[in-house]
Amino acid sequence: MELNELYKRTMSLFGIDDAGEFGGALMACAFGHNEQLMNEFVELVGGDLSKDWLQMIFQYYQADRKEKKQDYTPRNLGVFLSRLVGDSSETIDMCAGSGALTIQRWMECPDTVFRLYEIDENVVPYLLFNLCVRNIPAEVYQGDVLQASVEKQYIVRKGDRFGYVSCVESTV
Repeated sequence: MELNELYKRTMSLFGIDDAGEFGGALMACAFGHNEQLMNEFVELVGGDLSKDWLQMIFQYYQADRKEKKQDYTPRNLGVFLSRLVGDSSETIDMCAGSGALTIQRWMECPDTVFRLYEIDENVVPYLLFNLCVRNIPAEVYQGDVLQASVEKQYIVRKGDRFGYVSCVESTV
């Protein structure tokens, strides 16, 4: 599916018409554990959860490429890095973004324990939704890894079909 079609259909699915509202809609869906909406998203992408569909939307409509130098992880690089990790049972991603590397690692090793860090609060909703819709349990830390600071911590727990997300008081 081309980006323009994906964007229009996704915005329609979430009942919004501006990419600036998308993060809030994703966060509401994830925290509200809206299984109907998650299911409709899975149907929209043809059941293919091996790809980070939201990455394309964030990259072209929300990313701050000028000041924050935000860019996406190409799929081939995600495959390479996932394989480079080898048999490790834990994956730590210091720049998780919308979750492209995490999704790739999960595709190859679904029982991996994920600890994900992301500095940009604008991309965290994309990451949390991606984890929930794939039922990937993870700890997500919103903060600056270079400064060793955490503003928020999220836990995504495995559900029957979709994950449950909650925000916890950060002790890190």
